[in-house]
Amino acid sequence: MMSEWRVTSNLIAGEKYYSCYRLKDVDAVDHSGNREELGKWYDTKEEAQAVADELNKGALA
Repeated sequence: MMSEWRVTSNLIAGEKYYSCYRLKDVDAVDHSGNREELGKWYDTKEEAQAVADELNKGALA
């Protein structure tokens, strides 16, 4: 069972960016092979959280 969408951050060229991911298997350890990544980066955590909230509602595909 997949988890809800969450926000992650990463430093890219010294700037912090945010994206959304969910775990493919909630019973397994969180690592790159157990993540489904959205693949789009946002400038603020609030932007990424708004997208994660919409994904969790099923409003975005």
